[in-house]
Order: sequence, then C-alpha cells, then structure tokens
Amino acid sequence: MIAIICATWDEIERNSRSLRITDRCISDELQYLKGRINGKLFLMGCTGIGIRKARKGTSYLIQKFRPDLIISAGYGGGLKPGLRVGDIVLGEWVLSLEKGEKKKLYSKIPNLKTAYLNGGLLTENRFIYDPIDKKNLFLKTGALSVDMETWGIVEAADQYGAPVIAVRSISDVNQDKLPDMGRIYDGSGKLNQKKAFQYFIDNPSKFYPFIKLMFIDLKKSSYSLDNFLNCLIKTI
Repeated sequence: MIAIICATWDEIERNSRSLRITDRCISDELQYLKGRINGKLFLMGCTGIGIRKARKGTSYLIQKFRPDLIISAGYGGGLKPGLRVGDIVLGEWVLSLEKGEKKKLYSKIPNLKTAYLNGGLLTENRFIYDPIDKKNLFLKTGALSVDMETWGIVEAADQYGAPVIAVRSISDVNQDKLPDMGRIYDGSGKLNQKKAFQYFIDNPSKFYPFIKLMFIDLKKSSYSLDNFLNCLIKTI
C-alpha cells in the first residue's frame, strides 16, 4: 500500500477523485480515504496544517495501515530565486532549523517522465510570507522550498522504517509579498472570516496578493501537483 499524506484536501483534490474508495474516515483530527487507483492500493490522508498534526496523523495512519511507501505531497513556498508557481520540487532531504537536523528523503525514482527539480526542503512551524525572510532562509539553508508538514511526516515514518517521497508544488515565489496566513487561517486550513476581515482592514495592501494566491497561484500549483502525482503513481 502507498500512502499519500497532505495537509488539506485542496492539495490533492483531483487525485482523491480518481480513487475507487473502499474505506473512509472523516473527523476533526484526521481524514483519510482508502481505495484503488489503476488497481494499486492507496491511502490518502489529510492531517491538517503544521508539524505536530502531520506527525500525529502520519503515526496513526502507519500504525493502522502499515504502508510500504509514504508520499508527502502539497504546496510549498519558493525560497530559491527563479522558481515559478507550479514548479515541482522532489525533495532530496528535509531540514528542521529548530532541531538542527537534516533527514534524507527517497528521491531516486527511475523512469519518471515529467519535469521536476531535485533539492532540499525546509520545514518551519510558521507561514513564511515575507520576501526578506525567504531570501535569508535560502541563503542559510540552500533549501529550494519551505512547507509546514514534511518534517513531521518524516519523523513519524522514521519510527517505523517507512520510506518517504516528498513532493512540493511551488505556490508562491521568493519575491511575493503575502499576507500572514497564520493570522487568518486555523490549523485545519479553514479561513477564519472574522480574523480575515479585520486583518485586511488593518492591512489593505495585502488583499490583492491574497486574492491572486487563492484564485490564480494555488489553482496552478494544485494542477501541477496533480499532474506530477499522476505520473509518479504510474511509475512506482
């Protein structure tokens, strides 16, 4: 069995629709779908946003289903100059600055006939929205992309010896000036309308970048991720 783990369903929506579902669980803490794609047994799990939730959800799924391979999939912020929205990064390693550790990822996939970049991933337990912060993190770590879940998924997988492929589709580039998403979204990825309204009243210049991200860039990023995962599923 192969497990695809994400933070929110938006990230793998098209792939989840192609799953012939045989089992499902939907709760506030964790959601998963189990079924088959092209005859192969797959598990798709949605853990929520952040390292702790990713680690907890992944650990539960591993204990319950014992997958042979885990794919960490989702959006990623671009740290390296020159990356474009929709570019795919296949992680060679993931770094936690908080722990000062780097873990290797499974990235040698022969006959994968689609465009992608190999490189490092950084996991932070906060939204990285400021261009200066992105520039400094790239200079400090050399990571191509930053996310909020891969480290937690890998920590859980390491306890059971499960290999992890980490795939990030670039949703914002290093010069984008984004809103602080941590102030307007909750841990499950849902917009807090009251907080968002007040945030944009206080920061009106952030409203257009938010609209562009939500209705243009994330759609492009999701489409690119879905296409890559389709190629990956046929290959592994």
